[in-house]
Amino acid sequence: MKLDLTYSEAAQACGGTLTRGAGTDRFDVIVTDSRQAKPGTVFLALAGKVHDAHKFLPQAVSAGADGIIVRRGTADLPARSPAHMIETDDTLRALQNLAAWHRGRFDLKIAAVTGSNGKSTTKEMLRAIFTAAGTTCASKGNLNNQYGVPLSLFELTRDDRYAAFELGASQEGDIDEIARLVRPDIGIITNVSPAHLEFFHDTETVYRTKTELANHINPGGTLVYNLDNRYLRRLKTQYGRPALSFGTDAAADFRPAARTGGFTIAGPGISLEINRILPAHNLLNACGAAAAAWRLGIGPELIKRGLEEFTPMPMRLQLEEKKGALFILDAYNANPASMQAALSALFEGEYRHPLVAVLGDMKELGEQSAVLHRELGQWLSAKKPDMVFLAGPEILPALEPLEKSGLKVQYAPDYRTLLDSIRQSLSAGGTCLVKASRAMGFEAIFQEF
Repeated sequence: MKLDLTYSEAAQACGGTLTRGAGTDRFDVIVTDSRQAKPGTVFLALAGKVHDAHKFLPQAVSAGADGIIVRRGTADLPARSPAHMIETDDTLRALQNLAAWHRGRFDLKIAAVTGSNGKSTTKEMLRAIFTAAGTTCASKGNLNNQYGVPLSLFELTRDDRYAAFELGASQEGDIDEIARLVRPDIGIITNVSPAHLEFFHDTETVYRTKTELANHINPGGTLVYNLDNRYLRRLKTQYGRPALSFGTDAAADFRPAARTGGFTIAGPGISLEINRILPAHNLLNACGAAAAAWRLGIGPELIKRGLEEFTPMPMRLQLEEKKGALFILDAYNANPASMQAALSALFEGEYRHPLVAVLGDMKELGEQSAVLHRELGQWLSAKKPDMVFLAGPEILPALEPLEKSGLKVQYAPDYRTLLDSIRQSLSAGGTCLVKASRAMGFEAIFQEF
């Protein structure tokens, strides 16, 4: 991060008042974690529902922070240090306003990606393509919410020609809140499916939230969406601005097809042969990334290079050989659509038998949790895996349809009870998918081998 801001600029941009220090003094780095505070940094104290970082002002000051941004009227402020202080009515809004102002300092091409599944992978594909074309900034890890997106925007510099940011949501209005900061030239919606229903309540609300992105695309920009998705296909007739679709549907603008040793992407005036094997659902993500890059004027050879070189994020269909078995670790998150996508990758990937699925709870499904877990069991029953292990309290409804189908299945409330059986099932090799919501900590199963 190298913001190169004066305190006066920062105060004006974030809607605050500089109440201590010289406005002409400059700084480069803003932190929101007091443990990251050090000389030369500015500590911005966020007040969340559970934690209020204003309690950590003494630690930030002791660590040498050069400045602080605080809620107006905060009690027990440091008397003399740090040297600079900006007071504002709402520190989260200040963080976002400052990030939006910083984004506006630069002339570059920006893509923003949202969706129930696949947004991180699509963002990483875009990062790889953009990097092949020029200096690129992209969000790191899971900095995709109302706190993380501003921090990602702060990484923009004058050298960047392209940027790719991931936008996440857990309730209606979230995408509206953060997409206004990014103001992308290209907006990509990977799909809409049941996810975070504990907060969204139904998939229609998920659809409304994800499509909030379309309201913040820059004039002259383009929306890119998945035509295969039964919710997003409405955009073909309902969205009145320039758009590109991708999918296996014959009417899609960009279409993937698997081939020996890789896959192809066909689009208007473009045909790509990618020498890399990807799971079926990642072919769609690749199409979305290719469509976005093409619309931004990036040539076919650079798109091809990026898709062949991109590195998936950890715990997202991560492949690793262990003890003679191939593990597919996809334990970063889980909802019905991503479960089916990961299982389809196991069954369609021509992997070594036995095909073993170790599955855990899909969290945040609210009142529909039992129904959606049962439907997963019914869907999986028709796929005929060699062995299924289920662990967790919420996935229990999937057990009955699997047992009725005659499949080999074991259930336990805690995955640790199943470890010996999992080892035995893979004693002669095979392929094991490990998939659950992040809260289940299923990467520990992977680490056991």
